Amino acid sequence: MPSDRPIESIVRKSVRHLAILAGVTLLFLMLLTVYAVVMRYIFNAPILWALDVGRMGLVVLVFFGLGYCGLTGGHIAVDFISVLAPPKLVRVSDVIIRSGCFVLIALMAWQGFKQGLDAIEMGEGTNELEIPLFPFFGVVALGSAIYCIVLLLQVSRAARREPMDDPGES
Repeated sequence: MPSDRPIESIVRKSVRHLAILAGVTLLFLMLLTVYAVVMRYIFNAPILWALDVGRMGLVVLVFFGLGYCGLTGGHIAVDFISVLAPPKLVRVSDVIIRSGCFVLIALMAWQGFKQGLDAIEMGEGTNELEIPLFPFFGVVALGSAIYCIVLLLQVSRAARREPMDDPGES
């Protein structure tokens, strides 16, 4: 059971809300794919805008699901060090690795924010529908920033010798 610290509770709830939005986006993308396939192969009327909408939906799906996946331990991990090394070394390596990940993801959040500002300035959009790109760079920045907070919580948990991953719903 995760600790009952207020900040962790707020982060857990925020991450779950973003994960719900990611799940709704996944459902929408599945329906869009079925619709596009039916229109193309049954009615011989391809939907040209489906690719634009699908690409933007994938941005929402990936970046709003990132924090939840990190919080619950859903990312792919290879645990060969933890099996062979003493627990203190494992804890230290967890702190170092997650701290490094925090720095890289923070850079990604910053770049997403900067690219969003550039997209506003340049009026960038998708190819077919000209969907403005700046909101999706905002999704990249927000999702990455939330994941950074999750990484900081995990660093703190590792330093306190607590389990880093939430078991899921509580």
